[in-house]
Amino acid sequence: MTEKLKFIILSIIGFVFFLVPFTINGESSIMISHITNFITTHILDGFILFTEVSAWIVLIATILFLFYTSSSKFLNKTFKTTPINVVLRILGSFLYLMVLNGWFEQTRLGQIVISPDTGGLMAGGTGLLTTLYITFFIGILALPLLTHFGIVEFIGIILGPLMEKVFKVPGYSTIDAIASFVGDGTIGIVVTDNQYQRGYYNKREAYIIASSFSVVGIAFAAAVAEELQFGQIFPIFYGSILFVTLILAFITARLPLKKFPPTYYENKSPKKAVKPKGKLTIAFAYESAIEQAGSVKILEALREAVVNIVNIYVGFLPIIMAVGTISLIIAEYTVFFDFLSAPLVYVYDFLGYTREVAQLMAPASIAGFADMYLPALFITESPSEASRFFIGVLAFTQLVFMSETGMVLVKSKIGFNMWDVTKLFLFRTVLSIPILMVLTYFLQFVGILTF
Repeated sequence: MTEKLKFIILSIIGFVFFLVPFTINGESSIMISHITNFITTHILDGFILFTEVSAWIVLIATILFLFYTSSSKFLNKTFKTTPINVVLRILGSFLYLMVLNGWFEQTRLGQIVISPDTGGLMAGGTGLLTTLYITFFIGILALPLLTHFGIVEFIGIILGPLMEKVFKVPGYSTIDAIASFVGDGTIGIVVTDNQYQRGYYNKREAYIIASSFSVVGIAFAAAVAEELQFGQIFPIFYGSILFVTLILAFITARLPLKKFPPTYYENKSPKKAVKPKGKLTIAFAYESAIEQAGSVKILEALREAVVNIVNIYVGFLPIIMAVGTISLIIAEYTVFFDFLSAPLVYVYDFLGYTREVAQLMAPASIAGFADMYLPALFITESPSEASRFFIGVLAFTQLVFMSETGMVLVKSKIGFNMWDVTKLFLFRTVLSIPILMVLTYFLQFVGILTF
């Protein structure tokens, strides 16, 4: 296949696969979502068995490699890790198997872990982790189509000046943002991390992109909107998410970010395209895309994708299970979130909500740190339409939730640790609240929402 055909055919397939909605059986969504729905509808039991085998492999191999060193560098790199990761991998794998098999369901502790509001929300047929297992397998396998064969260079060069001026990041980041908005935030972070390691972004740029544009996708937003009774005004609901997100991205791009300097991963040479004088931008973009497509072999890209899937199945998904389950147990069985959010009751009271509604909004405002769906569950019974709208949008603009995106950020090569992720959540929450308050009052003023 010639370089031109590789760029045109493979990039179009990747673009369509990740970014173009199709209507199948009356449901409009991107292809990865349709495949996920097919698997969960028709072969879910087989896929759950596959994930169960994966969990057993991670559990046994992580323990084994504490005492054993293989002659294979790949196996050592995959299963040998830091002490904290060893603990989280073992705990996460065990909890996953515990939920699937109903271990200790007669005990009080077992009931707490297996409850559909905690571990049962994470694992099983309808679990968040099951969706992640499927999404990552399909998404990462197909990801090179979107990132390796020229479409990033083509769009990046065309939109580069706008992105650099407004958000101080390369135009390449447009792909990451679109992948998040249309697809899934975790995929957006994976794309950003992948591009950072390949030299498309420096550490500062990767931080801005991963912490500003990797919002949960439109499909999940639609589900939350329906849960909160905003299906009829979904364009306004999702438009509000995008509006606040872009404002926060503009602010984030202008922060000092001393821990995230403009240095490149492992001293890689930056992939910066410099347009020759006199050449049309679109012509230069096309030539750069063809050059990139010619530099990558399809089988090598596929092999890299498979290795990435193995690394995520071993080193990432069990940790999501561990942290997500623990966070949900804290949210469900303790007053931890109520205690932390107590000052917000007075804030929302001052802003015009009744004390009853403010007491629902306060814990919902920070519960999203555990899982993005929790705020909707906390606020769904509120009689105030404005409060449901406020919390529903806030849950998305906060971006960080430890059952998924928070741990993706920590496991990336960009340099996030748990404290960085916590600060990011607080920063986005504090800035989102006043912006959303103004927006909510405006929507009430024009008659779209009622208090």
